[in-house]
Amino acid sequence: MAKKSTPVLVYRPEESSPRRAGIFSWSAATRVGEFTYDAAYLQDEKAVSLDPMALRFKRSAIKEARQNGIFGIFRDAGPDAWGRDQLYREHGDLDDFDCLLKGPGDGVGNLVFGEEAKALQAYSLSALNEVARGFPPENSQIAAAIHPTTSMGGAKPKLLVEDDGSFWIAKFPEKGDPRRFLAANEHVMLEMARDCGIDVAISRLHTLPDERQIILVRRFDLSLRDGALTRKGFASAHTLLGLGDPRDDGRKKSYLRFADETLRWTGRQYGKTIWQRLAYNAMVGNVDDHPRNHALIFAAGGWQLSPAFDIVASDRQDHVALCMRFHQEGAVATPETLLTSAILFGIAAEEAIATLRQMARNILETWRGRFENIGAEAAHLEKLAGAFNMARRVLEHPFPPIPATNKRERPRYRSR
Repeated sequence: MAKKSTPVLVYRPEESSPRRAGIFSWSAATRVGEFTYDAAYLQDEKAVSLDPMALRFKRSAIKEARQNGIFGIFRDAGPDAWGRDQLYREHGDLDDFDCLLKGPGDGVGNLVFGEEAKALQAYSLSALNEVARGFPPENSQIAAAIHPTTSMGGAKPKLLVEDDGSFWIAKFPEKGDPRRFLAANEHVMLEMARDCGIDVAISRLHTLPDERQIILVRRFDLSLRDGALTRKGFASAHTLLGLGDPRDDGRKKSYLRFADETLRWTGRQYGKTIWQRLAYNAMVGNVDDHPRNHALIFAAGGWQLSPAFDIVASDRQDHVALCMRFHQEGAVATPETLLTSAILFGIAAEEAIATLRQMARNILETWRGRFENIGAEAAHLEKLAGAFNMARRVLEHPFPPIPATNKRERPRYRSR
């Protein structure tokens, strides 16, 4: 079977037109892909590598055998679970390569597949209100009349919105979800995280004419400057960690390794920031913190940690186990493991304890009022109260006194 090939275009920082970087070829028979930089691109003094680790500049072909032969940075730019489902509705079965080509141009990040970039199809708020009457689509006819957003947002139905000079992801309730609560859940968790000192994606709530409440999350990878679109690169933690081999992924899924790879990509220490995020996830019961829900972005200043996103509280009556390991014993959160992990991240114990208590106090003192202020129903709040059990445990935990000789340990993520 012949290989399939496509040009790969890249939006460089602050440029509104993409440049051709090279050719991606893929074999359905072997499930191996390869990318070759164009010679002209390599000679361009403004050229940027698509992935500073897996796709370093070189003249020969670079091969990828994991993830069915799709480079991680390419898969990040392609359709997510919801997006693939919409493409299957329209085109039938598609292989991994064709999913990259068939997307409508709303992919996250700065990469585009094909001879030219596709125009973004974004709705205004008024158009969103109108088209939402038939969304999420129940059949192919409705799906053909609506332009679903295919990337960035996981499995939730969503549309791309342009409003107030920015692009937003409009996330809709899935079938069977409460009409007014899940959007509020994500919005409140993001706002509360910000008040806990965490950099998060900007969000707001929007009520549709049929009284469904949805969340709008601002795309931090897309910008409009004087009417021209610019894009930032996007690399998920899944890509940074080199995941894609089920035999080895369990070992690699680690917040400590993510911090280590982030240091390699950015040249900056983000250990404290990453630890604060995992601690917050534990204290609000966000156990959907999988590697695709963490990322780096690439702009004029180079690669940097993206704002936190996709944080949703869930009732954890028994124990909290995060998706990625963060201490030697695994991923189960307790006050003790949260403190132990802080030390592994190079944070002094007394600082970590103060941070844990501050976040826990903020969560417990404000979560209910935040929901009440946006009209959440009392029944939903009672069901959610168990999400914050870890925050209660942190405040009640008798952390031992810290010896005066305790010193900040230099982070050594990889060796942990």
